Amino acid sequence: MLFGILMIFTTCENIFNFSAYMANVKEEDKNTTAKNLQLIEDLQSESKDFKFAFVTDTHFFYDNLKTVLDDINKKEDVLFVIFGGDYSAQGLLKEYEIFYDILKTLKKPFVTVIGNHDYNSNGGIIYKEMFGAFNYSFKFNDNKFVLFDNVVWESNKIPDFDWLSSELSNNALFSQVFVIAHIPPSDNQFTDAMEQNYTSLMSENNVPLSIHGHTHGYSYEKPYGDGVNYLTVPSLKKPKYCIIHVKDNSFEIELIKL
Repeated sequence: MLFGILMIFTTCENIFNFSAYMANVKEEDKNTTAKNLQLIEDLQSESKDFKFAFVTDTHFFYDNLKTVLDDINKKEDVLFVIFGGDYSAQGLLKEYEIFYDILKTLKKPFVTVIGNHDYNSNGGIIYKEMFGAFNYSFKFNDNKFVLFDNVVWESNKIPDFDWLSSELSNNALFSQVFVIAHIPPSDNQFTDAMEQNYTSLMSENNVPLSIHGHTHGYSYEKPYGDGVNYLTVPSLKKPKYCIIHVKDNSFEIELIKL
């Protein structure tokens, strides 16, 4: 009997070591945000005219992700890529690993925001190990990019609007400020007060473009009548993504369908 119990504990230890819910990210796959922010900084030039790509909601559409990345690799004028969340369905380490292994074929620097599915299971822990902070910003050619975690239900927390407000407070120092968050503010994850808080921050700080995923559909409009553009990019159920062409104090949106 004692031998049997010892065998069970020994076996269980191995089961836990290989559990799909583990968050043991490979050392070489950790802190990718910091590494890519350095690559983006190295790209800085005096020109205010540049392009970046936005890809979102990859889930398990791996073949379409490969197709999109191959297309982006061919576009020399696209300098970097922003991924808009939902790299997984269940937030499992294996899903993150598959996504990141495909990303290694991308020949451009990239950064990410976390999606609601990415919080499932131990996904939030895995994301932080593999990528880095949930909220952060960077500067590129006199523009500022603010990447904001606005997941509510799966994260069991309220978005850090104080942090967002602080990041937008110096907008006058930049030609344009772009905000990227997985969920559009009109989504039912948000209370009316949260939606109002977010959209007021965009309007009061003269943010010209707020970029999102989550809905799996496409929209590009000014829904609040305050001059702020809201772009929602389709999922990779079909190979689609957007290119944002940033100019001096303006921008253009191109939806790419492959």
